[in-house]
Amino acid sequence: MAQELEEEHVHSLSSMGHKLLVKNFVWTEEGWPTINFDDFANGDEIGSLNHEKICEAMVSASEKWGFFKLVDHEVDLEMIENFQSRLNELFDLPMEQKLKGARSSSLPLGYTATNPEYGQNLPWVEIFTSINTAIISLLSRYLTYVNDFHFHSDVMIEYMRALDKLGMTIFEMLAHGLGLPDDFFTRNFEEKESTMIRVNRYPPCPLPTKCLGLGSHSYPHTLTILLQDDVGGLQVLKGDRQWVGIRPVANSFVFNIGDTLEAWTNGKLRSVVHRAVVNEEKQRLPVAYFLSPRSSAIIESPPELVDPNTNPRKYVQFTWADFRNELLPQKRVVGKTALNRYLIPHLKS
Repeated sequence: MAQELEEEHVHSLSSMGHKLLVKNFVWTEEGWPTINFDDFANGDEIGSLNHEKICEAMVSASEKWGFFKLVDHEVDLEMIENFQSRLNELFDLPMEQKLKGARSSSLPLGYTATNPEYGQNLPWVEIFTSINTAIISLLSRYLTYVNDFHFHSDVMIEYMRALDKLGMTIFEMLAHGLGLPDDFFTRNFEEKESTMIRVNRYPPCPLPTKCLGLGSHSYPHTLTILLQDDVGGLQVLKGDRQWVGIRPVANSFVFNIGDTLEAWTNGKLRSVVHRAVVNEEKQRLPVAYFLSPRSSAIIESPPELVDPNTNPRKYVQFTWADFRNELLPQKRVVGKTALNRYLIPHLKS
């Protein structure tokens, strides 16, 4: 039976002349998911506490897990539902229409069905990626024949603005919880040149125990705000070997610490290696909003977070542009290999 499934054509992920079969998405055995998809961890949920306690809870969760879930975020729920509906409409367009907004080697923004250039261990996912300044042009290419283009773009821009505002608040609270000036991070985010949104749609998969939506990786950005749906599929790596599923919580956001923020805080807040598993019966539509500083921002831990005896400096100074440019030529980043290049030499294994 499994052999027959592997020979099936995957219409929803075949594009640009690539006729892909299920077997093209089967990962090498060491990458197969090994936990029950219904076995979710609650992690640290942050809700109605006073300001000081919330700041402390955010820092504590970021040290322990590399992420936290925020329930009382004050982002309009009706707007979020409207945004999700528009995204489903985009992905439901015919493939030939979605490819009008296809990303290319010269413009790594827009739509793609999986990543055939990987050759093996293909991700079971459709992806739409944009930055704030490109969202209107990309959507107009998608929606050439759709009358309500401006409605779609207005909804997306409203969502991105709301999350940008939320992200700045979270940066201030993390800085406060770390004992730093509240604007320590936010003063580096006046420009939005690198702020990015990525929508992943994972179709139902006939072999979820042998395929992955996305393989193990950490985010290079500073902070990621993830909107999950109710299906679940996010897994984080706890320790070196244990993958833990993260339970979806209605009307919440998941905040992932990125590599840049780990280096900025001298490892106090840690970026988390994570992956996405797929579901045999249900599609999943998470949305990641990536916050990154201006290109010239210097990523260097402040003296308050460095102690020569108990917590010596771990990373060499770099700029966000340095880090981003190092990543651009790479087709695929596995684990935290991107950040490790900035470890001070005597700390490298």
